[in-house]
Amino acid sequence: MNTSRLKLLALGVWTAVFLCGIMLAIALLVGDKISAAPSRNTTLTPQAVRNTLTPSRTPTRLREVIYLPSATARPVSPTPILPTATPFPTLSISQFYPAQNANPLTGLQADPALLERRPVVVKISTFPRGVRAYQSGLSLADVVYEYYIEDGLTRFAAIFYGQNANRAGPVRSGRYFDEHLMRMYHAVLVFANADERVETYLIEQAELRPLLFVPRPDNCPPLCRDTTISGYNSMFVDTAGVGAKILDNTRQDLRQTVFGPLISPGGYPVITKIFTHYSEFSYNYWEYDSANYSYWRFSDAQDAEALAINEVYQPHIDRWNNQQISAQNVVVLVVPHMFNNEFDRADQVFNIRLLGAGTAYIFREGRMILGAWLRDRLDQPIQLVDKDRNPIPLQPGVTFYQVINPESAYRQNGEIAEFFFFIPPRVVTLTPTPFGFKPSLTPKR
Repeated sequence: MNTSRLKLLALGVWTAVFLCGIMLAIALLVGDKISAAPSRNTTLTPQAVRNTLTPSRTPTRLREVIYLPSATARPVSPTPILPTATPFPTLSISQFYPAQNANPLTGLQADPALLERRPVVVKISTFPRGVRAYQSGLSLADVVYEYYIEDGLTRFAAIFYGQNANRAGPVRSGRYFDEHLMRMYHAVLVFANADERVETYLIEQAELRPLLFVPRPDNCPPLCRDTTISGYNSMFVDTAGVGAKILDNTRQDLRQTVFGPLISPGGYPVITKIFTHYSEFSYNYWEYDSANYSYWRFSDAQDAEALAINEVYQPHIDRWNNQQISAQNVVVLVVPHMFNNEFDRADQVFNIRLLGAGTAYIFREGRMILGAWLRDRLDQPIQLVDKDRNPIPLQPGVTFYQVINPESAYRQNGEIAEFFFFIPPRVVTLTPTPFGFKPSLTPKR
């Protein structure tokens, strides 16, 4: 009897120890996972981000990053090129920086009263192509960024500071990328709402929330719908009226963009046409005009047969003044395009990370300078530098940025430079769709 009791007691003790061991192992495992999970406020290095991801990982509400695949199998492969040192002799600082009270974004003289305010970023649609019959205001912007959104389409983010446009638009939705522009230029963002994921993220940024300018009854004017235009592409803004609607429209501390002469132009290749092929739907080129020291923009007139096959171009006209869009500087920025999770990938909700540094192709006065973009401060515009971090000056005037990803391809043929944007696959891994998930609907071409 005593032996049986001892056996039962030993069995009970062994069972308790076994269960405690299992519970301890589970606790340690969960603890490790929790401690390894990045918080929303954690800054991750690219390698650290890669280490947190596995193909079977279920997307969470954390702002994780999915890196895009390589484009090594593309028919046109880029040749890796490092920025070259820019042969600038010793010059006085006045030769590189504009006179006092000049517009820091263009280096040109502007009405001093206009500079006593915040810049205004306006999201301007260029698709479907029919909107170009009344697309307005691009020619009045100081700086313009064009970047890929989804479904083979691109959109403009135009920055108005030294001039106003009394009719800029049609105004369309915001993207994650616009956060960088708001921070760099201390700017108000005028946009016609956004995908719920993007809009929620922007609203969560406490310092940016007062600078989000969207259609509301109390925001018209200056942001109003043109009732003579049917459909969703009918919202326009008078940039002069935006400042009165925000709490703080005081002049901001904006770093002066470096402007100056092109020294030793013979040291750089002659490039008179710059093509950017985003897709068979969205493509453009800039042609240099030596008489005006400017580049004229030509855009897609119809769908191509395929990327760079049977493309048809026409001059890109600003209907505000019926003039062809031009720029003194065209800069191609190579910037990582990532996704916060697999569902954003399936819906092509890009998170374009203009952080750190990357390759930049600078075109001015018919020449190409290979350099790098550098965002050394989150609250100031990017700098263009050579491999020794010397500034690469721009020609005073308008700068137009074409944003592409590192997987894109580059080809040079004589005086023609071509960039081929790489569109990643929509779905890479099969993951369950979360309850209530609704992909955003982008109007087709």
